[in-house]
Amino acid sequence: MSRKDGTVAQFPGGKQPGWKGRLSRTRNGDVAATLHNIVLILEHDPELAGIFALDEFANRVVMKRDPPWKSFCRGEFSEIDGSELTSWLGSMETYCINAKTTHVLEAVELVARRYKFHPVRDYLRSVKWDGQPRLEAMFSTYFGSSAAGEYATKVARIFLIGAVARVMRPGCKVDTMLVLEGAQGAGKTRVTRELFGAEWYAEAMESPASKDFYQALQGRWGVEIGEMESFSKAEVNKVKQALSAQDDTFRPSYGRYARKFPRQSVFVGTTNDEHYLRDPTGARRFLPIKVGTIDVNAIALDRDQLWAEAFFLFEQGAAWHELPIAAKDEQEARFMEDSWADPLRRWLTGSYDEKHYHGVQFRPEGGVQETTTTQLLSYALGIDLARHGRTEQMRVAQIMRRLHWRQERIVRGNDRIRLWRCDVDAPKDEVPF
Repeated sequence: MSRKDGTVAQFPGGKQPGWKGRLSRTRNGDVAATLHNIVLILEHDPELAGIFALDEFANRVVMKRDPPWKSFCRGEFSEIDGSELTSWLGSMETYCINAKTTHVLEAVELVARRYKFHPVRDYLRSVKWDGQPRLEAMFSTYFGSSAAGEYATKVARIFLIGAVARVMRPGCKVDTMLVLEGAQGAGKTRVTRELFGAEWYAEAMESPASKDFYQALQGRWGVEIGEMESFSKAEVNKVKQALSAQDDTFRPSYGRYARKFPRQSVFVGTTNDEHYLRDPTGARRFLPIKVGTIDVNAIALDRDQLWAEAFFLFEQGAAWHELPIAAKDEQEARFMEDSWADPLRRWLTGSYDEKHYHGVQFRPEGGVQETTTTQLLSYALGIDLARHGRTEQMRVAQIMRRLHWRQERIVRGNDRIRLWRCDVDAPKDEVPF
């Protein structure tokens, strides 16, 4: 039966038995270079069947066994392999198909998607928990941490169960990051790599402010962000944005356009410093743990059981979002306070001489009742009016918000002014009075 494109359909029962009878051919009897034919060959030819699969975790096509050509990229299917496959299909010894490499790549991806797999899910389902609890004492047992009690227990649960959730339910909410604090050479990187496995671990070599940072996330379960103390405020803000994102947009291999893919990785921060948080508004996302002598060998021995326990708890419906009560105190201790904070705090309590309070209203019980940014810059910090730029105003505003003051816009007479007033709902022990 002839078609408009000049090919001739071959049906089962024709000259070619089995699957080859389903190949469409030209009028000369040659195998036509159609997508249907290439897909049929990839799925049924003994030398190609079972080779191609889609790694859902890395969003890439892989070769499950050696192809009939010499490949220099074991595992991942590369564009060079696409050219080799095109050449193989066009050989006199095989099918003499005059196909374009782009059509062959399209056929490979189509077939691979029919045989997709997820290596991390397969791993988690394969390990069996022996019933011995290890997860909640993970930091003291393996990381040499002195952190104990509810804080360390909950951070361990948030971290491990959250990592399991990310691969079992891609894109689920995991907006916190474990931060390992310890001396250089303590083994923070080695233990993170051992816990997630070298294949599923990556150290982010680029700043989170760079678009190249996100390339490290694909096919990686645990991504380490090192040297957090060296980050600028802008970079820390980018880390916060990365933590809150639930999907990543990129163009997959052989894809024609960028698509959104649900996030499957979690982040681990490492630092040698004790003070690295510059922006108080996002500090809640960071869960610090001080480490001591890290036992990397013990992690290697118990790694499967730690993940098996985390997977068991996840399957039982355990939560991984509830922050420990002590988290705020731990985060506060890591905050790198602005040098302007102390003079502002003392000025607000009324500790300066009278000449520093021109026209400022006080509370009956003492302390400033309300003030303006101009008064704060001029009287509390002694900065000339000509130097009251936007940078200085924003710096003061951030400190005031941290001190639990809020800015209100009011009408007084014919003027509209912005006043800072103490937040009445703020914790009494945190207000500078």
